[in-house]
Amino acid sequence: MTLKSLGWSEFFRQEFQSLELGTGITPARVSRNSKHIYHVICEEGKFVARVSGAFRHQAKESSDYPSVGDWVAIKISPDGLEAEIRVLLPRRTVFSRQAVSASGTESKSYEQIVAANVDVAFLVAALDGGRGFNLRRIERYLTLTRNSGADPVILLNKADLSSELDSELDQAKSISAGAPVHAISATEERGVEPLRQYVRDGKTVVLLGPSGIGKSTIINRIAKEEIMKTSEVRSGDSRGRHTTSWSELLVLSSGGILIDTPGLRDVQLWSDESSIEETFQEIIEIAEHCRFRDCNHSTEPGCAVIEALQSGKISESRLTSYKKQKQEIINSSRRRELGEKKKHEPPVRPRRKVQRRKK
Repeated sequence: MTLKSLGWSEFFRQEFQSLELGTGITPARVSRNSKHIYHVICEEGKFVARVSGAFRHQAKESSDYPSVGDWVAIKISPDGLEAEIRVLLPRRTVFSRQAVSASGTESKSYEQIVAANVDVAFLVAALDGGRGFNLRRIERYLTLTRNSGADPVILLNKADLSSELDSELDQAKSISAGAPVHAISATEERGVEPLRQYVRDGKTVVLLGPSGIGKSTIINRIAKEEIMKTSEVRSGDSRGRHTTSWSELLVLSSGGILIDTPGLRDVQLWSDESSIEETFQEIIEIAEHCRFRDCNHSTEPGCAVIEALQSGKISESRLTSYKKQKQEIINSSRRRELGEKKKHEPPVRPRRKVQRRKK
């Protein structure tokens, strides 16, 4: 196992060198984490690790802690059985979504990191006649992937079960905004070979999608060995049973790194508006011809987007998806700004009760 085979690059070398951590500190990559217990891989081997007390003291948000795919600086214990994480290296790319935590009567939005330092994201859908093929969900994955800095690739799995393959391929390509689209059948090993062009030595690929669409089977076919546990599909609807319950980084013996993730049922956006500009490129280009710069594309006169909708250049569902994503990002940004403002406000002291004397 070498640093290069784990995804180490000049970017991380420079960041690690600038830390000047002294002797006995080595770079490692997080392959799995659970409740602040981390599994890390480095040239010295594999270790179970925990963050140091100083690290925990400095971490303010959940995103400050290591996630799968992160590079960290570790100190291996003298007995060589475990390690301590001293520093989290800056992330080159990060795939994250919005999550909400409730505390008392208030709810707080925070960044939940799915995978870090990813080069390519396989956005997996299933052509099994069920809910696995959802264009609106794919659009959301595209937005999050482009916001992360990784390159998106759309995989339409279970092509052997589709009775309208050409139509579904065309639909996926119509919303891909230039992202490659591959129709495959992982169980029958059809269309898998072209995917290996993305899984190269030192490159990291994450698989994203809902449960039961065959992500683990795709990994096994790319790796050419059964490295992930899979379950038989249900006879009623041909959907797979969910087997992955945590994110895990896998280094392939043939070269390349794959990150398997649990099924994401709910994908709340954690991004900025520039990300949806790439996802909905054709709408953005049409909107440049609207009469008003702040046009909402609803009832405004001279709206080029509404004209394109009426002429059939864009679909109503596509426009609705664009508006929904844009509003969600705006609302999320406002909540984050409000949260930051509250952080810097002085605490409100409870009013002291004044006891009156009895006459």
